Amino acid sequence: MQAIDILHKVTTGQNLNRDEARSFLGFVMKGEVSEIVLASFITALKVKGETGEEILGFAQAMRKAAVAPKSAPWDFPVLDTCGTGGDGKGSINVSTLSALTLSSLGVKVAKHGNRSVSSVSGSSDLLSALGLSLELSHSEVEDRFISAGFTFLFAPAWHPAMKFAANVRKELGFRSFFNLIGPLSNPFKPTHQIIGVFSKDWIERVAFALKELGIVAGVVCHSIDGLDEFSIFAPTDYMVIRNNKLIEGHFDPTILKISKPLNPGEVYVSSPEKALELSKNVINGEDTSGAHLVALNAGVALWILDRVESIENGYKMAIQQILNKKVAQFARENLLFN
Repeated sequence: MQAIDILHKVTTGQNLNRDEARSFLGFVMKGEVSEIVLASFITALKVKGETGEEILGFAQAMRKAAVAPKSAPWDFPVLDTCGTGGDGKGSINVSTLSALTLSSLGVKVAKHGNRSVSSVSGSSDLLSALGLSLELSHSEVEDRFISAGFTFLFAPAWHPAMKFAANVRKELGFRSFFNLIGPLSNPFKPTHQIIGVFSKDWIERVAFALKELGIVAGVVCHSIDGLDEFSIFAPTDYMVIRNNKLIEGHFDPTILKISKPLNPGEVYVSSPEKALELSKNVINGEDTSGAHLVALNAGVALWILDRVESIENGYKMAIQQILNKKVAQFARENLLFN
């Protein structure tokens, strides 16, 4: 099928199979789809609603078009904590801070991300402010990953073919399937992954795609209070991928027995400057609600990696790592942070 035929199928409300979705985005990545056709496709698909099969096919196309790391595959677990963003809550960048926490614990993290689109502080915005250069070559990014255990894959540098969709996405201005496949498109092909989604409606569909991409283990989550993370303020719905199976879960943060009063003002922000201030507080080991939120999400990753027996135990390990200033030490040594 040609791109126009696939577009016509979507405009009549029909679902695509994974091959059709992969083919269409493949055409886009080669510059073979006009902006008019692409805009029509994105809009029609959003109205219809993306299926798990479609998300999978798009992610496969994105991975194929990405720059491939030369030193892969690796003989150790690789984790990514990239989420979809777009929850509109204006929180600190939990996924990036939890990634740093995990790397300080010896987990190899290949953090995939971009500049802020809808959030107050995107992963690249935060890491750049902390001293990490976004101008590293692909080989330098790989070297940092192997030597430090943490590296950042700045999406535009690893997905050059996305230039063919950039103008349309910018002009349309609304959330699309590209937001959903971003976390699934890490060129390092993580073996383990934590993905927060902007709505509970997407948990199962994204989890299905993640399973079909061959993940060893992962979690897709959305909290009842609207975060694309596990929340310390309200329960979180999630789905686990293990042994090629999907298992639903529900996490109540009261099990953590956090002794200090929870303060949303230490998590939610309205400016990049405030986001950086609160993020530095977490990294520096201050006992804030932000630190506990980051520790919870790092704890989920430790559980998925089988480093601990439960999310609760993972949280305990991570919060001690933060409060003992081990994350600060790691950041100073690897991000030029001060």
